[in-house]
Order: sequence, then C-alpha cells, then structure tokens
Amino acid sequence: MKVTKLDFAVAILAGFTCLTMLFDLPVWALFIGWAWYFALGAKTFAFKQAIPALFVGYLLAAISIIIYAASDYQMIALMISVAVTVFILMLSIKTSIFSCSLASFNAYSCMFAGYYAGNFPKVASSSFDLNNIVISILWIALANIVGLLCGYISVSIGSLGSKNKGTV
Repeated sequence: MKVTKLDFAVAILAGFTCLTMLFDLPVWALFIGWAWYFALGAKTFAFKQAIPALFVGYLLAAISIIIYAASDYQMIALMISVAVTVFILMLSIKTSIFSCSLASFNAYSCMFAGYYAGNFPKVASSSFDLNNIVISILWIALANIVGLLCGYISVSIGSLGSKNKGTV
C-alpha cells in the first residue's frame, strides 16, 4: 500500500470540516458532496455535473415533504408523492443538464434526512412551515456544495508538486 499526499490532504481537510458543525452545517452532507467529487472523476467538471442535478433532487423531495405534511402525515400520501416525484426524477436524469443520477438521488435523500433530522437553522414555527423547507434546501445544498469544494481542494493540495496537477 502506497501512502500519498492525497491521503494526508483528505484526512487533514476532513478534520477541519468538523468546524462546520460550529455553524450547524451537517458534516454528513458535506462528506456526501465530497464523495460526489471523487465518484465523478475528481475533476472540476464534477461541479457542472452535480450542481444542476442536485437541485432537482432537493426540489422533488421538498414536494413530497410538503404533500406529506399537507395530508396530516398520512403514510399513503408520502408513498404516492415519493413514487411520483422519483418518477419525475428518473425522467429528469434523461436530460443532459440533470443527468447526474448520483447527485440527484443523493440530494433527494439528503433533503429527507436533513429536514426530518432538523439539520438546518429552523425558523420558529408551531407547525409545518414552508420557510423551513426552503431553508433546509439551501442549508443542505450549501453542505453538499462545500463538500464538492473540499474534494477539489483536497485533490489540488494532494497533487501539489506532481506532474499531473489536479488529478487523483
């Protein structure tokens, strides 16, 4: 096993990402975005692939969350809304701009996880509030995109001094 500069760069940067928890940014969502960067080839093109697709995932998950809440949390409403929105997600990944299924599906699940775990700065509300859904989309998106940036930074640092700059 060969230990590389990239191994150290990722490990050290991963430790520093824990500081985002001081701002209640969900580090788990950051790591998911970071994994996208590597899974999508560890090139800057990963941003162009992932970012449009992830917003489709967030938006469609948010629609399901809204329908579920509007139904007074009836499981059948959640099941139907998830089925319909995931079908729409499947159609969206057939387009060139939203074709990154990895980011789209992960964003869908990140939205559910982040919203129901309360991993975003909530607006005080006695019941369901659309503002909290919008804030959760923005907060989870921020974490995922910071993760993509961490991927870029770690590869950049890990390739310092090498002939193949910015590659894994």
